[in-house]
Amino acid sequence: MNSSASEFLGAIDRRHSGEQSVVLRYRNCLRFEESPADDEAFKGLLERTSIREGLRILPLLTYRDVEISVLDETSLMHTHTLKSIDGAVSIARSLQRGYQKVAFESGGNTGTALSIYGRRVGLETYLVLPGENLSLLDSAAFEATTTHLIAVRDRHRVKQVASELRKREGLPKVPQPEWRLEASTFIGSFLLEAMLSGLRFDILAQTISAAFAPIGIFRVLRQHKHDLGRLPSFLGVQQAPNCPMYRALRGTDTGAGAGEVGSEIDSTGRLLTRVMYDASPQSYGTVEELRGILGETKGDLTLVDSADFRRLLEDEFDGAGILDVLAAAGVNIFVREGEIVETTGLLALTGTLKEIAAGRIAAGTRVLVCLTSGTGRPDGKVVPEAWAEEWEAGD
Repeated sequence: MNSSASEFLGAIDRRHSGEQSVVLRYRNCLRFEESPADDEAFKGLLERTSIREGLRILPLLTYRDVEISVLDETSLMHTHTLKSIDGAVSIARSLQRGYQKVAFESGGNTGTALSIYGRRVGLETYLVLPGENLSLLDSAAFEATTTHLIAVRDRHRVKQVASELRKREGLPKVPQPEWRLEASTFIGSFLLEAMLSGLRFDILAQTISAAFAPIGIFRVLRQHKHDLGRLPSFLGVQQAPNCPMYRALRGTDTGAGAGEVGSEIDSTGRLLTRVMYDASPQSYGTVEELRGILGETKGDLTLVDSADFRRLLEDEFDGAGILDVLAAAGVNIFVREGEIVETTGLLALTGTLKEIAAGRIAAGTRVLVCLTSGTGRPDGKVVPEAWAEEWEAGD
């Protein structure tokens, strides 16, 4: 085993399991600051902000002789999405900079995590999100007087409204793109430990928007390629109604011109995953690094539409529906009034099955699907502190 892998394994804080907190288990395996003193101080802040950021790997099913397992990033997370890790990291970064108030825009998952993690350490938070997504939230997350929620009727104006709010209140923009990549390196560390211990899979599949998660994961895995032998291929899945990264990297397959980005969808209600409403995630500067990952790992991108998702829910696997298969594995997807509330994680599974059925994933392949959300139980009863349009009219 390479010395770097030995150092990684030796730095794991084994007082904490991966199912309890990957932030606490792997914080000493990662380097965040050039200065050792600053690095140690930041890791101390992570101890303060961490609540529960648990991961686990579960075998799920075999489909057309392809073995499918899931990286469960929902059941053991404090906010029931992988964004709990972003919450711990971004709030620690905010404390490091001495912020007392922060503002951010989100489709729901990231905003919920930053609101909850910020409240716990005494930060005042301002979340701006599309008004159509209020039903995705849990009112308990926004009960504190220091936790502000501003809804926007036009989802295309969410970033603009958040920018105006920051300017008006003198607030910093969080999270910074690099913080989001730092959060994903904890997932990469979890996978690295599992792979060094013998886990083998050929493809890693995940639903993506700006692709922070795969970039952070592969930054970690790439450092230990000599020990791993080879890197898994990456399969990125986007929803057809809003697929700017796919258009940027695959172009004409969607009927768009090469390199064209953006979306004509005016309502998040027409999206398969409403939290991924952003029509321009390429603005975060992640396109080229994702392109590099796809090239290095011989990976690919795929699209799923409503027919694909409906097929996932209607098909049977050894006589059981997919939600029952997941429940038998220990993952209970929340359904409210007959509808799956958070579908993002399931889209990765949809894309994987679609690629297998099309013959683009061969028999004998082992796929690890990132299930990023789905087990939260939001009540959908949150009332925003203000609507942006009325707030702006009052100026």
